[in-house]
Amino acid sequence: MPSSDFTPRESLSAWQRWELAALAPVDGAAAAEGASATAARLRAELEADARATGYAAGMAAAATDHARLAALLVTLGDCAANHEQQLCDEVLDLALVLARQLVGEALAVRRELVQPIVSAALKQLPQSTQRIELRMHPSDVELVKPLLEGNALGARCEIVADALVAPGGCQLETEQCAVDATLPTRWRQLLANLGRSDDWLEPL
Repeated sequence: MPSSDFTPRESLSAWQRWELAALAPVDGAAAAEGASATAARLRAELEADARATGYAAGMAAAATDHARLAALLVTLGDCAANHEQQLCDEVLDLALVLARQLVGEALAVRRELVQPIVSAALKQLPQSTQRIELRMHPSDVELVKPLLEGNALGARCEIVADALVAPGGCQLETEQCAVDATLPTRWRQLLANLGRSDDWLEPL
């Protein structure tokens, strides 16, 4: 008999049932529910990522603003400190000008103020000093002579009138040491205690 491609139905029945089951149409309601659940899950993940990203960005911006504010506060503090120091310096400058003016006026009016200055300078010398050269302004010489007469070292002093020594001050020279009690020197010593180094200027 000639060959034939015909296969009996009984031989194909099992295969046909599996193939038909595999190709059976999907339930529409179940597919829609699955798609909705997937979409909801994706939306939740996206929202969580967005919240995390926004929180990180917000914290970074807050940190930057905080750093800028801290730097601004430091700058304001430095400016305030500098302004306060400048104000103190200006007040001290004014006080020194007034003090210098008052000292000059006091010495001009009360010339006898040179006496305690000479007396204090003599106390800095050793009692064993034999020779003392006392230099002072010519206008102060006669004011100091009475003081020297009552001083233990007065008899050993030789007064030298020197116009280069400003009124109200003196210079002592001995064989061992020298004492500068001139007004400019005493002024510099006073200012050194205040942390200043201004020179004495004759009051206007």
